[in-house]
Amino acid sequence: MESIHKKLAIVGEVGAGKTQLIKVISEISPFATEAKSTEDIGKDFTTVGIDYGRLSLDQDVALGLFGLPGQKRFSMLWEMVRKGLWGLLILVKYGDELNAEALNTLLEFFQPTENSLPVVVGITHAENADSDALDELSGRVEAILLEHNTFAPIMPVDPRQVESSLMLLELFLSLNQFAEPEANPNEYMNYDGGVEVNG
Repeated sequence: MESIHKKLAIVGEVGAGKTQLIKVISEISPFATEAKSTEDIGKDFTTVGIDYGRLSLDQDVALGLFGLPGQKRFSMLWEMVRKGLWGLLILVKYGDELNAEALNTLLEFFQPTENSLPVVVGITHAENADSDALDELSGRVEAILLEHNTFAPIMPVDPRQVESSLMLLELFLSLNQFAEPEANPNEYMNYDGGVEVNG
């Protein structure tokens, strides 16, 4: 049987955890395009191109993981991967001021509603977050999504943890199954990096 290849775009601001998430869940050694940061962003390196990893969803289905910078000046990289996307994962860094303009630009570019593109928002660096502040941030993100007629799950995620990261992919599996009624409802994500089909 011919292999099926799907694409997941993982987009976020500097330090949101794109590269880390791909490193944690990829079955192959990820290709990272990081360069030493010239600004104080809380880490030494930042993504300046496309990070790439791969994960098996099924025996014949491979998911390409494309980590993309969230800044508008990198939109030419967005253009390279947006066609035929399986999902759009947006990472928002807790503790930083929400960049509403960048999020709006991202949604305007990918047009998830018009393209029937499932979206999930992961809030990173939220392990010790104040619950009220986390709810406020989630509410602000949700308000921007609704401005674009986009409905998306919003949940905290720790990109350093395999189980936490794969929970996001479980959401995409559910969203894609909802969009495609013929999909097998018995699929579920393994925490060892794959999908099994029962029965």
